[in-house]
Amino acid sequence: MLQENVEIVRALAESFQRRDHERAFAFYDPEIEWDASRCADVIPDIAGVYRGHDGVRAYWRQFLSAWNDLVFEIDAVRDAGDDVVLLIRNQHQWGRHSEIATDFPSMAMVFTFRGGKVVRVCTYTDHDAALEAAGLSE
Repeated sequence: MLQENVEIVRALAESFQRRDHERAFAFYDPEIEWDASRCADVIPDIAGVYRGHDGVRAYWRQFLSAWNDLVFEIDAVRDAGDDVVLLIRNQHQWGRHSEIATDFPSMAMVFTFRGGKVVRVCTYTDHDAALEAAGLSE
């Protein structure tokens, strides 16, 4: 099951790159918690905790409304038991109205699984912090 969770997270990231945002909801528990509170230094307008499918949709709607396009590279996907850590690098986005290109620092997400579904996602602006939160600090 753990390798399956790693593959699910990789597939979710790849789906996001293809703009297939709705695919994720097949893997999200209806009561999912999306915690973006640790990203306040980079994205203060949407830093907070969002709950349920509607909350996650609201988070992404607000985040993506600022950008015309967004690309990133998957640095690694790491198994941590019930958690899977997604490490992202080289994230670039272009302003929806300005078309100005901007870069984000390395980002990370910790996906928590229960019963085959993602019950929590916590975002980080630091790979080391995400790895430490998942018990994988080096």
